[in-house]
Amino acid sequence: MTRCYFNFRQGAAYSVDDEGCDFATVEDAYLAAVRAAQDMWRELLIRREDPRECAFEVRDTRGNDLFTLPFIEVLDACGRPSSAYNPKLPGAVAAALHNRQIASRALSDMSNVMKSARATLDETIGLLHKVSKIADL
Repeated sequence: MTRCYFNFRQGAAYSVDDEGCDFATVEDAYLAAVRAAQDMWRELLIRREDPRECAFEVRDTRGNDLFTLPFIEVLDACGRPSSAYNPKLPGAVAAALHNRQIASRALSDMSNVMKSARATLDETIGLLHKVSKIADL
């Protein structure tokens, strides 16, 4: 379980969440933040306040930043397909997806290098066997 604190920023105003909520994963906390932003969007408009100036800055119990959810993402998410790396995703998730892509490419490159090295090694062993036979004559 991860305790997350949803600090709220609205323009220059900043409200600190002293209670926090427990979530199984940071991703669950992100989804809860999205739902809360969706719910708050309408209320902000009714009060004639611009929701695009709002954001949740979510931290853990140690005060580490987990992610920031600008409310504009609620609007941006309408009708747009997601991509493998989207810099608007929460920092930890975006970084994880980006690092997964890099690791996958590195693993593929390493596999190709290992195949090439194995082929070179097999060729070298074959040549050494030929040299050995010639030396025995």
